[in-house]
Amino acid sequence: MAKQLSGTLEDYLEAIYRIEQQKRVARPRDICEAQGVAGSTVTAALKSLSDKDLVNYEPYGLVTLTERGRKQAESLAVRHRIIRDFLEEILDLPPRQAESTACGMEHAVDERALQRFVCFLAFMRRHCPQGARCLEKFREFVDEATEGRTCRECIEDYVKELTVESR
Repeated sequence: MAKQLSGTLEDYLEAIYRIEQQKRVARPRDICEAQGVAGSTVTAALKSLSDKDLVNYEPYGLVTLTERGRKQAESLAVRHRIIRDFLEEILDLPPRQAESTACGMEHAVDERALQRFVCFLAFMRRHCPQGARCLEKFREFVDEATEGRTCRECIEDYVKELTVESR
């Protein structure tokens, strides 16, 4: 696509996609509820997405994704899922935190980094029998760090190494 969407418009496209998955069509009020914004804000976003041929929208009518919009929304949904899975499965963040963090990260992570997330997830799941044990040890380490200074000490040591290397 020649024109990149803003992160906000990507969020609207993804919200419409999720609503369509549940209800077959989206109503502006459904989008307002999903995004937690006022109707006028949704109207402006829908006009912009319609101008880009990503949604079918008429004022006060139903909203559906165009074929082009569906393809882009599916891509965004997969991208979001990859990042969320990495945060939840690898970094062991609680599901709600992984979800909200993924929402923020999905607009900033480039394709190469995203491919590495996928590669790492696939590697850990399929090719690294000891990987599960390694992740378990990491989770134990993080759990212990909440009670002591272990994690903070590691972070301080790491930052010191970076500072020395950057000189």
